[in-house]
Amino acid sequence: MLLGLGWAVWAVLTAPALEDIAGGWLGQDATASSVPLIGQIPWLGLMAALGAYAIWQGLSRWHIEIHRKIRPWVLGMVLLNAMWVLCLQRGLIGVSLISGLALLAVLARIVLAIDRSVLVQHIDRWVTRACFGLFAGWLSVIIVAEALAFAAMHHGNPDALMFKGASALALILLALFLCAVTFKNPMGIYLNAGALWVLAWIILDRYSGHDTSPVFATVCLVAAALMLICLLSALRTRIRRILSSH
Repeated sequence: MLLGLGWAVWAVLTAPALEDIAGGWLGQDATASSVPLIGQIPWLGLMAALGAYAIWQGLSRWHIEIHRKIRPWVLGMVLLNAMWVLCLQRGLIGVSLISGLALLAVLARIVLAIDRSVLVQHIDRWVTRACFGLFAGWLSVIIVAEALAFAAMHHGNPDALMFKGASALALILLALFLCAVTFKNPMGIYLNAGALWVLAWIILDRYSGHDTSPVFATVCLVAAALMLICLLSALRTRIRRILSSH
């Protein structure tokens, strides 16, 4: 796991800027849904968190069964993560998108397994739930943005009103899906927080960036509001469970 994470980090640190990859379609102003650099930065922190999990699950393997169950999935996730980044580094946006979708599917499987398990130790709740929940939420918006860039790259017109409308619809649908699966669910704290980080910076960039699009930003603001409501509902449920257990 640690070697796979190190491989991915090395690929990111040695990669050219996104404006120089895949014809610039992943750059900040390539499409209305392009993610500013500050929205992508959490990836490095998430890799550090996953490194902490890789160590922790080894130390606690005799205490919690869930680590044994998800270990093969985590290893597959780490390898898919490295493939996703390496393909981006080489400008292979199509192969990267496929790897990213597979990575997101594996992450969803891990999050579902964690949600159905009881984590006894407080540190394990933070390390395990936070690592995979935040990563899954963050990645979901990143993959949607990458898919829209891929569509623009293949004969799409990113400046057309229809394309911007379809992009906004994709983000709204993602928000509705996250709301449906996380309402009053403690894992929703992390999933929605990760997604909100990316979406918030997209909104700010579309309101005040070089390629402004206020209508698109306003529609995305509705999606962000929905996810924020679900985040607060999940937080309320989590607090109630903590109080009832004492």
